[in-house]
Amino acid sequence: MKSLLCFFILSINIFLIGCKKGEISAQINNSKKTPDSVQSKIQEEENKTVTNDSQSFVLSCGSGCAMTYVSENITGNLPELKVKFKVEMYVDEKLSDTYNEVYIFSYDQSNQIEDVHLEGKNENVLKTLLPTAQISFRDFAKELVKKNSNKESSTALKIIYNKKNDPKTASYETIETSSVKGLEKYSCNEQKTRYISIPSKSDIKLFLIPQDCGDFQYRYYLIAIKDNKVTGNLYVDGEWYEPDNEEDKELRSFSIDSQYNILVKIQTADSSKSENYSIKDNGSFIKN
Repeated sequence: MKSLLCFFILSINIFLIGCKKGEISAQINNSKKTPDSVQSKIQEEENKTVTNDSQSFVLSCGSGCAMTYVSENITGNLPELKVKFKVEMYVDEKLSDTYNEVYIFSYDQSNQIEDVHLEGKNENVLKTLLPTAQISFRDFAKELVKKNSNKESSTALKIIYNKKNDPKTASYETIETSSVKGLEKYSCNEQKTRYISIPSKSDIKLFLIPQDCGDFQYRYYLIAIKDNKVTGNLYVDGEWYEPDNEEDKELRSFSIDSQYNILVKIQTADSSKSENYSIKDNGSFIKN
């Protein structure tokens, strides 16, 4: 009987420690009352959160189990910030496992949190986790954006373009295609090229040009023009899919800040990633 009891206890511990990393939606379970030992750990970390400017928070992952999320590194600029967490799992107040997780925090133009997901995944934890876990991530996101807003305001870093274009309703300006060397590649064989104007960087003009004369009606290129010639191009906004699989789309969107850092978001049905670019003095785009 004693051996059977030991085996049962060992099996429970293995189950708790074996929770799959990165899939906290399956780990967090508030249906059971949190034991006093774990509640004490949560309260302790919540107190630290206040004194350490909300750099950590704790989630319960079942009876006798808690996970502490401690931010170790924060990169990126609004509207998207990347946070690397050190995750510490405790079972009965004892540290049982430690690993890292990277989350992407995406905000709207009013700096309100819209989406939080594991890097490389597309699942928004603000919709999939239990309410208490959602609150923890939302509270952390509020403090995160406060710090980043203060940092950006001190350097006057603002978003100068963050708009998703609808090709059915977009309003365009036009320019003579022959007036700019190399523009004919993006004119759809028209004498006048349609474009959406974006604030220039010094003597570098930036045009967002629709490329709707091919297989896709929704596709925009960011074109840099210096000394009346095209010096750079970047696919930043639109959709792509295999001809027989329209449901599996790749969607792109972008934003530009006042330092002309370009953030391109790329989303598919099961993944999400970002690419960062800047504009060199010669008008070319470079991936950072």
